[in-house]
Amino acid sequence: MGFVVPMVLLFIAIAWTGFTIVGKNVNAKDLVFSYTASAAAFVMFSLNLWFSLKNEESVHVVQPHLILTPNCVDVYSELAMKSSFVAFNGEKLTSSLNLKTTSEKLGIPELTDAQRVAFKKNLAEFLRVSVVGHLLSEYPDWNPDVKAFRGKKQVQFNNSEEGAGQNTYYSVEQLENSLQIEGYDFDIAEAVGITNGLTLPPKTVVTTRGEDLIFENPHVRIVIDFEIEDGMSFAVPSYRGSTLILDTRDTSQSVINIQSNIRVVVSQKKQRSGSPDRLKYESWASQITETIRAGFSPVLTQNV
Repeated sequence: MGFVVPMVLLFIAIAWTGFTIVGKNVNAKDLVFSYTASAAAFVMFSLNLWFSLKNEESVHVVQPHLILTPNCVDVYSELAMKSSFVAFNGEKLTSSLNLKTTSEKLGIPELTDAQRVAFKKNLAEFLRVSVVGHLLSEYPDWNPDVKAFRGKKQVQFNNSEEGAGQNTYYSVEQLENSLQIEGYDFDIAEAVGITNGLTLPPKTVVTTRGEDLIFENPHVRIVIDFEIEDGMSFAVPSYRGSTLILDTRDTSQSVINIQSNIRVVVSQKKQRSGSPDRLKYESWASQITETIRAGFSPVLTQNV
């Protein structure tokens, strides 16, 4: 859509020039030749614009393994880099989303259809809020100041609107409003500690659509959505490689297991597909995906 207006105006200008100037001087061969070359160049430019610049989309899936214990919902992980936001705030977020009463029941809870819909919606919200909190904790600045020293490096993140410069800055409060994370007793600002907000690429807008998280700017659109499976199992989980093993022998140590998906859809916009800044935006989108993967994957070899 961004190309339509200038292309239409350019076409009108060429057509108008041909009608008002060239058409009245058809015997001026050099003028006619130059105009014909200009019109041909416009056609070639239009074809190159249409066929060379393309939208490119990639889909990445992280598959969190949710467990329900008597105290809270948790993200099962055998990795050391599991999301600290979930580890420290899972119990309070569980209570705020009214999921604790479900997890307190031994075995798989019996839910009506309406309760099951509400339960899955609240689990998706648990993941949604956790992803926002995790990004605030682990990737608060898309372009941090990195200084290399002998044997180490020093990374400094921006943490204020004043320091963002031309970048876009969303405070925690602005994120909560934009993503509609409100209406229940949980404060992300308290949960993320010293982080005050997200520093994002210039002209980035953060919005929500249903349960989706959307980051969009002139270069790229990132949509993060959440899926919760219908089934549950009551067992002790473990992984052998990427294969899930559920041990049902010891019910005293069993938990409710629920599989889920976090899909990260990255769309590179064709209007900027040839931009010299493209690699920076690709790196930003990739880092968002890998940050989520590190915090929510049960094992290293899982996910696509």
